[in-house]
Amino acid sequence: MSTAFPINTVVVLVAVMIAAGASAWFTLSRALAQTSLSERSRRAWLWGAALVLAVWLLGRLVLTFTTPASTVVSFYPDTFGFILLGSVIGIGALLVSPEFRKIVRGAPQTWLIGTQALRLAGFLFLALLDMGRLPAAFALPAGYGDMAVGLLALATVGALLRNKPYARSLAFGVNVLGLLDFVSALATGASSIGLFAIQLQAAGVSMAYLNFVLIVPAFGVPLYAVMHVYSLFQLVSSRAVHRGAVSRLAPHPQAS
Repeated sequence: MSTAFPINTVVVLVAVMIAAGASAWFTLSRALAQTSLSERSRRAWLWGAALVLAVWLLGRLVLTFTTPASTVVSFYPDTFGFILLGSVIGIGALLVSPEFRKIVRGAPQTWLIGTQALRLAGFLFLALLDMGRLPAAFALPAGYGDMAVGLLALATVGALLRNKPYARSLAFGVNVLGLLDFVSALATGASSIGLFAIQLQAAGVSMAYLNFVLIVPAFGVPLYAVMHVYSLFQLVSSRAVHRGAVSRLAPHPQAS
């Protein structure tokens, strides 16, 4: 087994996480442009989101560079703290702020789902598996699962752009599948990566690379999951509005 640091794979992985944050921010920007909010409110939401995303990712990168490789295995459970915090911030804003719900309703559905196309980078997990750096129990379902969601996201965007009659159903499906993929990846990762890393350490392999891999669940997973929730919220909201409009237009029986 090679003990060389998988630098190229790690660089691509970090670049994908940066791209994920940027795509989420640009999606918010597009959504704000569709609202009737004041310019001041738009700037507040836009730059507030930029600050949250930057601090979130940079904070995890700082921990990546400052956590000793010898303690990375015990550090793995702390990743769930990042997942919980990111999810609470993203979903909490939707739950408590009527203004933010208005913003999400204005987001282009093609952008909300199109962001998931970056999950085609799940092949990086398979590359690390081939290098002997990730356990198969995690890398296979996580890698192929992400790639499947990425491909379906592209197909869904195409269907939405062409106004296909099945586009909404496909959008629901890819969102649900994407969330289930995260549940599977987190479960298999929590049950297999720690023990696998201990075995690699015993074989003399440095665990420094694993700190970079853990950026994905700490930043990418909650970010993509929140985007799934926003997409589903918009789909459900628009369906409710449509049904309300149909109900109002339907003829009412005359009282006898």
